Amino acid sequence: MKGRIKKLLACGLCFSMAMGMLAGCGSDNKSNAGEKDSQEVNADKEEDTDQDKGNEEGDKGTGKTITLAASQNWIVDVDRALAEKFEEETGIKVDFQLSPDDQYQTIIKSKLNTGEGPDIFMSYSGTKLKDFNPEQNMVDLSNESWVSGLQQWAVDTSSYNGKLYAQNTAGVDDTNGVLYKKSVFEENNIRVPTNYEEFKAACDQLAAAGITPIYEFVKDLWHTHYWMEGASALALANNPELYNQLNTNQIGFADVPEFVTAMEQLQEMEAAGYFGDNHMSNIYDNSYDALASGTYGMIIIHGSYPNEMAMNIDGVNPEEYGMFPSPLADNQYATLTAGGTTKCINANSENIEEAKQYFEFLAREDNLKTLYSEKTTYVSSSVEGIEASPTVAFNELMGIVGDKKSPGAEASVYFYDGGKISELCQEMFVGALSPKEVLEQYDATRRALAKDAGQEGF
Repeated sequence: MKGRIKKLLACGLCFSMAMGMLAGCGSDNKSNAGEKDSQEVNADKEEDTDQDKGNEEGDKGTGKTITLAASQNWIVDVDRALAEKFEEETGIKVDFQLSPDDQYQTIIKSKLNTGEGPDIFMSYSGTKLKDFNPEQNMVDLSNESWVSGLQQWAVDTSSYNGKLYAQNTAGVDDTNGVLYKKSVFEENNIRVPTNYEEFKAACDQLAAAGITPIYEFVKDLWHTHYWMEGASALALANNPELYNQLNTNQIGFADVPEFVTAMEQLQEMEAAGYFGDNHMSNIYDNSYDALASGTYGMIIIHGSYPNEMAMNIDGVNPEEYGMFPSPLADNQYATLTAGGTTKCINANSENIEEAKQYFEFLAREDNLKTLYSEKTTYVSSSVEGIEASPTVAFNELMGIVGDKKSPGAEASVYFYDGGKISELCQEMFVGALSPKEVLEQYDATRRALAKDAGQEGF
């Protein structure tokens, strides 16, 4: 589509230039007339060519284009390859519209509100679906044929008010924990920490060996909040009504002792220099080399990260890495995601049937096997009979926690905005806010969002 638009613009520009020369060069009418005849012949030939292409597309299928919006890191080569295969089979082109990670949600909300939304848009699963107003903006997929093949957690975390509003054939029930390189710990006689004091001791041992203890990248707002959110499962175990109370405005994050403690300890870690000198300007893409080289000792990250490292830099053996629970507030629970990212069909799209056809294609066994074989970042499969690629680190973490795991706040609390928490953490790190003030300001922001959305209790 983009190529054809450029071609038409180019033809229009040539025609305008020719007409301008005709108007300004009256003494050369014969030459200009010849050029005009030549352009008309070429235009006729190009029109015939376009008609032939259109006929070829018609032989394949509809020749339509469906748009798919996603955060920039959610679409990789295998997704594009499958989209090309879909176009070859059906004649329906998938146009990926990618936005920066920290802007994606705002952009899609704005487009949906103005009626200019894409045909398909991606969202995190769990309560994050609510941020896009599912009942107004998403097609009910409950009765689609591929639903029966999903794992139950993939159905539950993609549903709202009893209806399935998203496809999670490509999601992953992952978790965040502290990743470390086993050889670095062994060489420095560091034992895997089981509480915050032991974690600080490990950081001090790494620093004494000339290794920056933790790779933190405050600039990328999606990440820093993981330190606090890592205590979610512990907080829920201590108060089983936690998420319900947060979702009905009975309490705020500043009222949760585990979150307050985690934020205080995060401030202490930064002040102690555990993040090094460049944590305010570090970026995610540099984390792979930082951990692989041993320059940094640890990072709080998702369980599939070692496979992701191996995909991005040479010489990485994913089996060399281990993982333990986020130790803030003495946590020893695993905080699970709600199944990662999902795909939703815009209820106001003019191409709903074509979008459903694409979902049916993605759920086909051969395409799922291709997806999971290429995306080794999936540590568990959302589809019955399809194998994923769990890392040694992920399995180690699951072995440590056993049954002590549950969905985290990001997956369970309405209007949770990790980017806002991370932004406020920046202010905390430069001394502008206290840990309690970070949570209080975040509560104010979240309550305003919930109120604007008409959420009951706010």
